[in-house]
Amino acid sequence: METQKEDIRARKDDRTWGFLAHLGGVIGQAFFSPVGNIIGALVIWLFKRNESKFVDIEGKEAVNFQITISLLMVALNIINGIAWGVWSFTHFLVNEPFVRHGHWDTEFFFTFGFSKVIWAVNLAFSIIAAIQANKGNHYRYPFSLRLVK
Repeated sequence: METQKEDIRARKDDRTWGFLAHLGGVIGQAFFSPVGNIIGALVIWLFKRNESKFVDIEGKEAVNFQITISLLMVALNIINGIAWGVWSFTHFLVNEPFVRHGHWDTEFFFTFGFSKVIWAVNLAFSIIAAIQANKGNHYRYPFSLRLVK
């Protein structure tokens, strides 16, 4: 009877660590934005992956999703840099240098809006995954690069 209670506690502990692995990305992003999302999920996975197969699977899934989110943000920043560069250069050639004409709103909204959408997607899917892990279910994100195997 005592061994059954220990097994149940261990499984509950595994579910808790799986839950934290999925939320680690969101928590890490809140404290250290550029790569905190990867670090948050990675730290939990690295410390607990050898103790539980469940935590190993959920941790890898969380790390892969956070890497995907970070790559999307990097791509968005590159596109934004190119767009701002082209916009600035063409306005410098066509208009008086360093005079604002009010057209920067579109570029700002494009970048700010998409980065917030990516953040919201990260938050939503991480919460869904954390809830599923806490129930003891494996969760596979709908889009994610599988870089960590």
